[in-house]
Amino acid sequence: MRKTKGALRAQVLTPVALATSLLLLAGCGGGSGDQNPADPPPTSTPTFQAEVRYTSYGVPHIKAENFKGLGYGYGYAFATDHVCLFSEETVTLRGERSRYFGDVDAKGMPITYLGQFGDFTPNLSSDFFYKLLMTPKLATSLKEAASQETRDLVTGFVAGYNRYLREKGENGLPNECKGAVWVQPLTEEAMYWRFSQAAMAGSSMQFINAIGSAQPPVLKTASATLPGAKALRAQSTRMAVLNSPLVRGTDAVYEHMIGSNGYGLGKGVTQSGAGMVLGNPHFPWWGALRLHQLHMTIPGQYDVMGATLLGAVVPLIGFNKDVAWTHTFSTDNRFTLFQLKLDPADPTRYQVDGVFKPMSKTAVSVQALQADGSLKTHERTMYGTDFGPVLSDGATFAWSGAAAFAMRDANYGNYRLIDQALLNGKSTSAESLRQNLATYNAMPWVNTMAADRAGRALYANYSVAANVSDAQLASCVNSPTGQFLLASRGLVLMDGSKSSCNWSGAIPAAQRPYVLRDDYIVNANDSHWLPNDQVRLSGHPKIIATGPVAEGAEQGERTRAGIAQVLDRMKGSDGLAGTGFTLANLQQVYAKSRFFKAEMWLDEFLAATCQGKPTPIVVKDSKGVDTDITKACGVLAIWKKTEGMTDPGALLFRKFYELAGELKDASYWRVAYSPADPVQTPRGFNTANTKARTLLADSVQWFAANGFALEEVSARKQVVIRDGAPIPFPGGRYTFNNVRGNLSGGLYGDPVYGNSYMQFVTFDANGPVAEGLLTYSQSTHAFSAHFADQTKLYSDVFLKGAKWAKLPFSEAEIKADPAYRSLSLSE
Repeated sequence: MRKTKGALRAQVLTPVALATSLLLLAGCGGGSGDQNPADPPPTSTPTFQAEVRYTSYGVPHIKAENFKGLGYGYGYAFATDHVCLFSEETVTLRGERSRYFGDVDAKGMPITYLGQFGDFTPNLSSDFFYKLLMTPKLATSLKEAASQETRDLVTGFVAGYNRYLREKGENGLPNECKGAVWVQPLTEEAMYWRFSQAAMAGSSMQFINAIGSAQPPVLKTASATLPGAKALRAQSTRMAVLNSPLVRGTDAVYEHMIGSNGYGLGKGVTQSGAGMVLGNPHFPWWGALRLHQLHMTIPGQYDVMGATLLGAVVPLIGFNKDVAWTHTFSTDNRFTLFQLKLDPADPTRYQVDGVFKPMSKTAVSVQALQADGSLKTHERTMYGTDFGPVLSDGATFAWSGAAAFAMRDANYGNYRLIDQALLNGKSTSAESLRQNLATYNAMPWVNTMAADRAGRALYANYSVAANVSDAQLASCVNSPTGQFLLASRGLVLMDGSKSSCNWSGAIPAAQRPYVLRDDYIVNANDSHWLPNDQVRLSGHPKIIATGPVAEGAEQGERTRAGIAQVLDRMKGSDGLAGTGFTLANLQQVYAKSRFFKAEMWLDEFLAATCQGKPTPIVVKDSKGVDTDITKACGVLAIWKKTEGMTDPGALLFRKFYELAGELKDASYWRVAYSPADPVQTPRGFNTANTKARTLLADSVQWFAANGFALEEVSARKQVVIRDGAPIPFPGGRYTFNNVRGNLSGGLYGDPVYGNSYMQFVTFDANGPVAEGLLTYSQSTHAFSAHFADQTKLYSDVFLKGAKWAKLPFSEAEIKADPAYRSLSLSE
């Protein structure tokens, strides 16, 4: 299988001139206040007008008199940083990857691309998926449902983006897409599709291949596809279900690879009495889930700074003069799967309430580039049901003669994402933000944490969840496999033979969890249940938090660390001066990179396994090989239990913890988990457990096999290459300071998930005081000055004690920035 991690880099197409299409675009005014000599003289008031003020690290501050102008300025600034990446993304949205990048390689293997969850998705399946879902009707519905402000933003964004294309011409584009035929003028239709794609990032986007490749069985077989209760008693059967492509497609969300931390700190825990927010989303450093910094201002009407997903046109995370907010990936089930009972005589007919009915059929055609430059047309009939499109993974969840599977996605009908983000930005307090979130209830897959200048803190989950009642969960998840998946993964597989199991829409705002407080709230991708050590939010619809993340379930490493960090700061027991938070010591707390479960477990494990034992300490690894763990014991004994970049033992414990399944098994712990004490339990090492020492031996063997010294530090092994030089980056795979690099060639590096846009925000008498950065920098163009500048700063903050970047908000701060420059745009 040929993997095109970046079709941009592997582009081998014969360039086709863009000149004709570019000339069809409307004329425009000049930049930097100067008229473009190629444009006709202006004869009337411009349709679009904006000023783009740049500050350090290439952050654009767009100022306009209306939303069309705001979108126009941002569209131009965005294209400057991401025209190649976003052009490729629009190819994906149009279902044309095969047309421009091919469907199979010379060996007949599928050509793939790196998807947003780190999977390699075949171009052809992707094209059929997008052509099925991203229809002109969907774009029209999204536009018709949107407010005039959103429509104006989109119109302006498209005009600004296309102005950039027109100015650069086919040979003036960045090297990644210079002369590429697939760089085409942007359309409003593509933008509305992008909004839908973003809304479904936590649902349908996990099943691109399963939906795009679903076809009826060629051979009729009546065999059941899912194991029964007896078969599921076997570990091998359970693992086969969990390792099926369909279930593995949800790994990135289930394992919090797509995750975040967020603090809302109120006046009860800050030294100033003003609110304070840590925004810390953990997202991929590539593709459609990259974030981009921006500041948008319409004087007297709208003024928000922060970051947004590629092409999302307004800040999604950020702050205004009164309130700051951030988001974390929520536990909501935004989709459900359905098992269909099929007609033995026809696998495209399914039974509902005892009656067989035909699946809907949609003819879809996809063109694919061939080696000789010609285009081949692939035609496929895509099938749908009352429960949504049919999907198949060719394994456990294959479409057979007896059963098929369908999926309903609550976010496919989420038409108000941008309106919701706009309304959030107009909030004047934590309480008004809560009210605004409840207005549309359209945040597609996130919790919200916030704090305002008066010192109130908010946790709210006004996310989108499938409108499934507790009664439906109880009666419709009725197969042994469905019950196993619900308990083990929180996946909902419902009975598709009953119309009573179908649903539509989302859980209403009135049933969503929230809390406002004066002390603090935190979320780190566990459920709504524990936003504060003194708060339990319970009794909400179970579809919001199911299975391993249900209300009352054991909390994850980052949730426990997040709460412990606040409690220790308030007691002054964290090694820092005084009590209570300032912006500076919040940054210090974060930079410490505590590994909380290690604090609760490791010393007792070492005491039982290593202390007082004759040396060398030899134990058998999982293969029965005698392994000397003496040095490993010593390295872990002096480890600080932090993921600092120069902390010996951090990498060793990370591997140990990974092999131990993140210490989730109750057998590792001396004191079991208790919902009455969710921060301090479980704790202590269970000396009856013998598996842990075996896994330490396995860790020692892994280090030897990979050429790592046991005391190796992440500053030497956790790096990305930018501008031809290595840049070490901080954090750990499992800790509050979160990052995970791909191990290749002896280094943890690209592709990287983890810390992305980071903001530390509080307020003084003059407004917001904000610092932070974008870990992977503003631009995806390798020759941009802003391709790696913030990445280097990010490394230096943790390795050399450099200061976080200022996030200038006021007019005075913007104009005083040392890199300030202004660009006037109109047409």
